[in-house]
Amino acid sequence: MCLNQPSLPPPPFYDAVEPVDFEGFLMTQLNNLNSESVQELGDFPEDDLDIVFTPKECRTLQPSLPEEGVELDPHVRDCVQTYIREWLIVNRKFQSCVSFQQAAPRPLNVLCDETGRTTLTSCDFNLRSLQPDPRLENLLQHVSVEDFERQNEEARRANRHAELFALYPTMDEVSSETIRPVPDCPKEHLGNRILVKLQTLKFDIEIEPLFACIALYDIKERKKISENFHCDLNSEQFKGFLRSHTPCIDSSSQARSAVFSVTYPSSDIYLVVKIEKVLQQGEIGDCAEPYMVLKESEGGKSKEKVEKLKAQAEFFCQRLGKYRMPFAWAPISLTNFFNFSTLEREMSETESLNGNRKGTTGDRRMMMLPGRRLSERSLNSEDNYAVSNFKATTLTVNTFIKQEGDRLSDEDLFKFLTDYKRSSSLQRRVKSIPGSLKLEISPASEVLSCCLTPELLQVKPFPENRSRPQKEILEFPVREVYVPHTVYRNLLYVYPQRLNFANRLASARNITIKIQFMCGEDATCAMPIIFGKSSGPEFLQEMYTAVTYHNKSPDFYEEVKIKLPAKLTEKHHLLFTFYHISCQPKQGACVETLLGYSCQAARPQPPQADHLVVLSSTQKVPSQSPPIKWVEGHKGVFNVEVQAVSSIHTQDNHLEKFFTLCHSLESQVTFPIRLMDQKITEADLEHQLKLSIICLNSSRLEPLVLFLHLVLEKLSQLAVQPMVIAGQTANFSQFAFESVVAIVNSLHNSKDLSKDQHGRNCLLASYVYYVFRLPEPQRDIARIGILVAYSHFHEELALQMVVSTGMVRETVFKYAWFFFELLIKSMAQYVHNMDKQDPPRRSRFSDRFKDDITTIVNVVTSEIAALLVKAQKETEQAEKINISLAFFLYDLLSLMDRGFVFNLIRHYCNQLSNKLNTLPTLISMRLEFLRILCSHEHYLNLNLFFMTSVSAPASPSPSLSSQVGITHFQDQKIASMFDLSADYRQQHFLAGLLFTELAAALDTEAEGIGKVQRKAISAVHSLLSSHDLDQRCLKPEVKVKIAALYLPLVGIILDALPQLFDFTEARSGKGRTGSPDEDQESTNSINQSIAWAIAGNQFNLRTSGAPLSSLPYKQYNTLSPDTTRNLLICFLWIMKNAEQSLIQKWIADLPSMQLNRILDLLFICVSCFEYKGKQSSDKVSTQVLQKSRDVKARLEEALLRGEGARGEMMKRCRTPAGNDRFPGLNENLRWRKEQTQWRQANERLDKTKAELDQEALISGNLATEANLIILDMQENIIQATSAVDCKDNLLGGVLKVLVNSLSCDQSTTYLTHCFATLRALIAKFGDLLFEEEMEQCADLCQRVLHHCSSSIDITRIQACATLYLLMRHSFSSISNFARVKMQVTMSLASLVGKSSDFNEEYLRRSLRTILAYAEEDMDMQPTLFPVQVKELLRNLNSILSDTVKMREFQEDPEMLMDLMYRIAKGYQTSPDLRLTWLQNMAEKHAKKKCYTEAAMCLVHAAALVAEYLSMLEDHKYLPVGSVSFQNISSNVLEESAVSDDILSPDEDGICSGRYFSESGLVGLLEQAAELFSTGGLYETVNEVYKIVIPILEAHRDFRKLTSTHSKLQKAFDSIINKGQKRMFGTYFRVGFYGSKFGDLDEQEFVYKEPAITKLPEISHRLEGFYGQCFGEDAVEVIKDSTPVDRSKLHPNKAYIQITFVEPYFDEYEMKDRVTYFEKNFSLRRFMYTTPFTLDGRPRGDLSEQYKRNTILTTMHAFPYVKTRINVIQKEEFILTPIEVAIEDMQKKTLELAVATNQEPPDAKMLQMVLQGSVGATVNQGPLEVAQVFLAEIPADPKLYRHHNKLRLCFKEFIMRCGEAVEKNKRLITTDQREYQLELKKNYNKLKENLRPMIERKIPELYKPIVKVHSTTRDSFRNSSFKKYEANSSQNI
Repeated sequence: MCLNQPSLPPPPFYDAVEPVDFEGFLMTQLNNLNSESVQELGDFPEDDLDIVFTPKECRTLQPSLPEEGVELDPHVRDCVQTYIREWLIVNRKFQSCVSFQQAAPRPLNVLCDETGRTTLTSCDFNLRSLQPDPRLENLLQHVSVEDFERQNEEARRANRHAELFALYPTMDEVSSETIRPVPDCPKEHLGNRILVKLQTLKFDIEIEPLFACIALYDIKERKKISENFHCDLNSEQFKGFLRSHTPCIDSSSQARSAVFSVTYPSSDIYLVVKIEKVLQQGEIGDCAEPYMVLKESEGGKSKEKVEKLKAQAEFFCQRLGKYRMPFAWAPISLTNFFNFSTLEREMSETESLNGNRKGTTGDRRMMMLPGRRLSERSLNSEDNYAVSNFKATTLTVNTFIKQEGDRLSDEDLFKFLTDYKRSSSLQRRVKSIPGSLKLEISPASEVLSCCLTPELLQVKPFPENRSRPQKEILEFPVREVYVPHTVYRNLLYVYPQRLNFANRLASARNITIKIQFMCGEDATCAMPIIFGKSSGPEFLQEMYTAVTYHNKSPDFYEEVKIKLPAKLTEKHHLLFTFYHISCQPKQGACVETLLGYSCQAARPQPPQADHLVVLSSTQKVPSQSPPIKWVEGHKGVFNVEVQAVSSIHTQDNHLEKFFTLCHSLESQVTFPIRLMDQKITEADLEHQLKLSIICLNSSRLEPLVLFLHLVLEKLSQLAVQPMVIAGQTANFSQFAFESVVAIVNSLHNSKDLSKDQHGRNCLLASYVYYVFRLPEPQRDIARIGILVAYSHFHEELALQMVVSTGMVRETVFKYAWFFFELLIKSMAQYVHNMDKQDPPRRSRFSDRFKDDITTIVNVVTSEIAALLVKAQKETEQAEKINISLAFFLYDLLSLMDRGFVFNLIRHYCNQLSNKLNTLPTLISMRLEFLRILCSHEHYLNLNLFFMTSVSAPASPSPSLSSQVGITHFQDQKIASMFDLSADYRQQHFLAGLLFTELAAALDTEAEGIGKVQRKAISAVHSLLSSHDLDQRCLKPEVKVKIAALYLPLVGIILDALPQLFDFTEARSGKGRTGSPDEDQESTNSINQSIAWAIAGNQFNLRTSGAPLSSLPYKQYNTLSPDTTRNLLICFLWIMKNAEQSLIQKWIADLPSMQLNRILDLLFICVSCFEYKGKQSSDKVSTQVLQKSRDVKARLEEALLRGEGARGEMMKRCRTPAGNDRFPGLNENLRWRKEQTQWRQANERLDKTKAELDQEALISGNLATEANLIILDMQENIIQATSAVDCKDNLLGGVLKVLVNSLSCDQSTTYLTHCFATLRALIAKFGDLLFEEEMEQCADLCQRVLHHCSSSIDITRIQACATLYLLMRHSFSSISNFARVKMQVTMSLASLVGKSSDFNEEYLRRSLRTILAYAEEDMDMQPTLFPVQVKELLRNLNSILSDTVKMREFQEDPEMLMDLMYRIAKGYQTSPDLRLTWLQNMAEKHAKKKCYTEAAMCLVHAAALVAEYLSMLEDHKYLPVGSVSFQNISSNVLEESAVSDDILSPDEDGICSGRYFSESGLVGLLEQAAELFSTGGLYETVNEVYKIVIPILEAHRDFRKLTSTHSKLQKAFDSIINKGQKRMFGTYFRVGFYGSKFGDLDEQEFVYKEPAITKLPEISHRLEGFYGQCFGEDAVEVIKDSTPVDRSKLHPNKAYIQITFVEPYFDEYEMKDRVTYFEKNFSLRRFMYTTPFTLDGRPRGDLSEQYKRNTILTTMHAFPYVKTRINVIQKEEFILTPIEVAIEDMQKKTLELAVATNQEPPDAKMLQMVLQGSVGATVNQGPLEVAQVFLAEIPADPKLYRHHNKLRLCFKEFIMRCGEAVEKNKRLITTDQREYQLELKKNYNKLKENLRPMIERKIPELYKPIVKVHSTTRDSFRNSSFKKYEANSSQNI
């Protein structure tokens, strides 16, 4: 959409009117109305908005809380309060009533039933032998028309569906703009979870307890990504070794299953298993050696050693049981457990869902985190999507890697893992220990039973009786996780890194560190908050690191997990105590020797250098009195890493400062405050706080997001609560507001954070929806922060938005949605808290606040307009702000004075109109805005819809849709209800605005308006759908009022009639209403009164009866099928639910032009809501079927663009079948590809049969209900108009709609009512029907006859009754129903020819039923009627007999066409029927894509019509019968049999069809031209139009002449461009031999096949077909083309001989056949060649090679109305060897000449031909021919001429070779010079060899040898041999 391009000004009615004073008006009106239901729906309910406190969902049985009995810091208290506080949600109680999704349909009655099917077995064609169907009672009884109509109406109104939209499928584009997605509830982040179960750990020898510990490592990021999981898999025996060191075993420490969480899966993640053992004397290698060399199973000495080792181990366990040493480890790759393709796909899907279509790497990275995707609830439901595709896998680790004492650090581990991943041979180079660790890895389900959190809290559900729990393992994500904290967590992880005691005393060797968390200096102050390992207590006071034997500088890999106290003081610290462990037991020696201490303050600090804390020295115990002795003089000897995972400690300086200063205002503090390295005095507090507010946005994004809820809460508090600090009033409002704006900007700009489809940051949306609540005034007034003048939050926020400037202001309006939603939520809480819902809305909010809101709306509107007039890139931003503003006003309607909000909407609309100069953009923006407002759950109340039935004032300016020429006030009142008047728009403000947008969109021609129109119609459709399915609107009286509200939409739809997609594919006048004559008239000139009427003039309308579709509508773009369908369903809904008496009064006063317009609309509706049948679940077959119909669809669409009779003709050619049976995809259904959704084929694959059946059922019910509504409207039109009006073409219009509905697939329910209406129509307007509407009568006959062949009894009974009544009334009105007889006969012939599933048995039964009616009708017995009926039925029966024959050959297309041709030939004396059968043949050919043959059928039909017209009248511009068509086809002369002596054109009923007219002739020829064009015969198109153009010129039809000449130009262009590239047919001679073929035996045909058909293809087709008929063994294809000897054939077999043939022309013919087309058109003679030798072999030497040329002549010329034609003559000619040689050389010479003279030159082709002529490899070819035939002068004088001719041929050949060589020399490139020289050399050599033979002449040659008879053929191709010479030469 181009935004800067000015377009047309908006229509004058486009400005928004002044809305009604809603609140005042409502109060006045509601008091005057008594109806209870109206009272309910008048105003909003009192409990419309509700403040709901929702408890937070807690995963654990007990919430995570700090330890009890401790007074918490204010900050910690606030954090905890935030985590446990309930969500505060503003609930819109009735929002769920308005659904824009499709409601689940209620149980439906089966209307589309298939009952009553029976199978007929009788094939007896005697009708009397059949049992007739039951006759309709009362059909022959005399009932008044009024009673008949009343009975019909009562029957029609019964058992109808109340909700039309419950049957209507959901829209393709569900309006996401009108839906604000509910943000995901903030919750604890969980990544992709996998469950690891450790099952067994065994080694070859079992001598001691071993301890497993597992964790995840990401080698790419070089980071440990999970905490440790400790597991004890020892037997009870080995556990007993350690009993003295295990005070107790808590159940939580017995877990063997761990749930790991991975936020960022990658192929570089490894599960590392570390095995430890109890400390013992010796290096790791020494201790591991027994495991590597001994096996317990070996017995003998090995067993003794094992026992010894076991005893030794037990000793060490008892002495050193609390110390561990490293032993072994094993890596397990998790690559196979993460599905990366799934991840990438889901990432891209999520991007598009979140609106990040231009997603960066950051976007994609964020998408991998399900817990963070706060915008898409549906995606969040499956947190394990990346690991969900693998099954539980059991792994066994058989090899462990021995730990190296000097390589224990994580750095060493990462290095090893990298090498391990790179090279599998690494395992061979390291020392490995054989063993077996069995574990199972599986996806962790969302709900795990008996699970513990990382804090050991029990997760729901947690059964009491389970002893061994599963543990959730805390993740350390490799990158930031942006999810706000929602649970209390306060953990500290301590990682001792390395210790360097290399320069210490010699005693410091086996070093361990005891780690304790102290709350004081005393040794008893160690706190029991260290998490225990496996098989022990939950919490410990101390933890020891593993010991590396005899290492003074050990590395450590220990992880110490500490549950930090909620309140940390200066006394809290980490104490590290260093010991030397004595492994050897010595007399009196202690196990532990103290080496020193070190400590670290416990408060988590902002991370410095990756959390690494370097302790400068080891110090002696602090409590000792002697001075502290420092090790190594303060040098760093011990490194430790500390990592806090806390939801109360921010670990960010800016946040820390902000929270500390905020709390200094709220609680009693002593100044100066110490904050990190800074002291803050009371005087400096205000400045520092403002500074900290400003610096908030400088904090890192992750901590800011983690504490987002608390930060925003504190800023809200500061915004509304001015403080007195140090005697001065401090106002922080502006600073707080600007800080919020900066944070909002940061969050939106971060590429790592997701947004929803409206561009709203998901974290902020979630905060506003769930978390935000009004800041409460502090009750505990601090000494410093004295509270003054507490302002309301919504007022302060609005004020700050108004007064903001610069970048702040720009950001506020860029992300206005956030501030709008904050405003709304604060206003809702304000109203709730102040209990102001009862007082009038006007007094809820202050005037100043209303002024601020007005200013905000005006400024935002200006901002939107400003963005739209900028560059294209700003459009998206403008749309987002526009949507935000709409939602804001939507919310205000529930809180403020609605009249005030309406005025805001009006200002918005008018302001936007004034500032935007591009109409599509303007309408689009206003439309999006209104769609949201109209989606309000109380939309009807807002429109005062209960006022619709009150008398409306007369419309001051009637629109096009309102009434014209109305004189009575009552009539004008009704008319104004259908008018979008100023009063309507004022009283029904929102509806008026929406309809205005729709009308403006439909009235505009600007570029890009199509999308806007679709959006406008979609908005109205969504609204009506929501009303229909709204529980509050179920009562009929409510729906009547709603329909009245939407009446102006009817006028808009009628005005838009020319823009609707015409589902009938017949856009000409005949597609809807009007007769051909009127069409001609309206095309040539425009009736002046009609022109005035369209312009809005109210006079002279009654005089015009012109059809509506012929009116000169303004040319607009056509709406798409889906959009049209959505608009029409709205129209039908209004017609269904509106007060019927009102509709009838409205119709009664409409002029016929308007009624015709309504009938036009109904006609489209019928085709639009045609039943499509049960969709096939097979995608492929659907596509194939669609493809096969595509060409036909496009062709028909191309054919039916003009006026005239073609529309009707095409309609008659398309007879739908199977109406009653709802076949899956019927061949004749007119649902085109562009009408059905392209997704259906794909979606079908995912649907079950039950779902498909349900869809089909709903679709059938929709079709039924829609058609019944249309039928109701037609009845209204019929009843509301008098018989006089019906002459005004209305009857024809009504009939056309009815006939169209009968041509569509319908349910039995609808058909029953439709036939009833038809019978009423026949009874009421019988005379008019048969006199004025003959063409409609013909169509009616065909449709009714079709239903007479229905397999469903009910339908058949109704159709028979209607057909009989039609015949009876036609006889009664004119006492001779010859015309109706002819129409019925033609209809049946048409049905038989076209309907693939036509059932003659059922039709016979129907004929029998009609016979029964005729015999039982006592009133008609005295007349000739029964006799004429019997005669008619006899004719119909004979046609059916032909049908039976056709059925037999249904699978044999050629035989079928022969039969149809024979039937058509049989109707030579009945032009109407012959024409019908020719059309049937054309239809069949078109289906088979034989377009040329289809065109020929129509040319023959046109010739037939021309014969008739030439008899009737003598006009010079008309063709003189069929003779005029000879240039198109010579075959057409067979139509000249129709002459005066055979039939009289004046006879009643003869040539009465619509085609026997000039327009019919033109229609047939135009169709033929289109088909010729499709078939590639463009030259024939010219010949066709030579006949058409004089007729058009005589009629002065310049529009059609323009179209015709453009088509001619296109045809000539195609000839120029395609020329030789066109591919015409391929021809084969097919001979049938064998008695099995019956009539075909010994018959020969020439078959025309599609271009490039190979011999094997046709052979395979015919062999396959006849193999099915006679059995595969009984059919044999004769491979050669020699004459067939019948005596050698098997009598019980069928033989087919197939030979490729080429068109054959004499020399004199070739002079006329110059072009490629001429050589492929009008072909009657074909030739094929058979090589042979005299001894019977097919091939021999040159001197003995003969050739037989066979020429076939066919009965008719190709192309014809059939694709195979009989051979009527066969000639054979024998060529002697020398003649064969002459023919070959002439062919070679010709090839050389063509290649040499080709323009532009083709070097490759030239070289190829040259190579074949003079190339070294083929020299023997021409040279050998010369040597055989020219070496010597023949002895036989008869051969002199041939010898001489061959010599001359060689002479020309060698000359052409020379020319070609020279030409090639000019064409070659430099790299081909050698090739050229070689060619030249070969040419010279050949020339030299041939010269003596070429130069030898025969002197006797010119003496006459044989007398030539003048009657003998003297030309055969290029030879001059004689036939008798050829015969005599056989004896040579």
